[in-house]
Amino acid sequence: MMMNNDSAAESVFRSDLLAVADTKLVLGNWYGECVINGRALPDFAALLGMANANFGHARALYKHLSTPESYAELERGRGAAEIASMNLLDCAPRDWEDFLASAWLAEQATWHLLSGYIGASDRTVSGIVRRVGQEVYFHIRYFEGWLAVLAGDNERTRRFQKHFAERFPLALRWLESGETDDEEIRRVPMEAIRRSFIDKLGAGSKLLGAPLNTSSASSSLDEWSARLRRSGPLPAGLFEVVRFKDPALAH
Repeated sequence: MMMNNDSAAESVFRSDLLAVADTKLVLGNWYGECVINGRALPDFAALLGMANANFGHARALYKHLSTPESYAELERGRGAAEIASMNLLDCAPRDWEDFLASAWLAEQATWHLLSGYIGASDRTVSGIVRRVGQEVYFHIRYFEGWLAVLAGDNERTRRFQKHFAERFPLALRWLESGETDDEEIRRVPMEAIRRSFIDKLGAGSKLLGAPLNTSSASSSLDEWSARLRRSGPLPAGLFEVVRFKDPALAH
């Protein structure tokens, strides 16, 4: 059955916001799990703050996408094959540089997709986006600070470059789906979002003092779901970490 333009635009709108919310839910758990690996006291405070912020962003979007009756089901009632988070976060970081590269990419990608709705006709969404942007600004600054720190260490810079090259194609693939030409839904075309995403990463390479490979965007993902913007279900171990946040399991 063919969808009319309004239905197709609404489907893209919901797919975009759910993908951002689910990715932020997983990213919040990444921060919570990695906080003990912080290199100094400011890292602990920053990671806990970013975890809390990402959980808040996810829940604001879930609330907007659901009714009061369906909210719990949307946030905590779906299975591993229904979570629309980006594949980038499926594999745990192997070291601190991998964590920095992965989380930086996830923050940048989710913000760039969400920023396409600044000024959207849905004022609630536009307001959420602006609030998220205010908080993500400080998240990005945190990672920019670490890029400057790594710039003084050739070995750590090399590790960061290696992990970035492995994770970047997964982030860019996440920004490929859900195109729409309806400017009342997404105010910024997807191609412009992708270009801006790559440009921001290029600016980060100047802080690192070394180039970051954004020219190769190939990714070996099978069974890609355009609806979920990912390939395959969430890995069982990661899903258990996310699922454990269900308060009902504490009783």
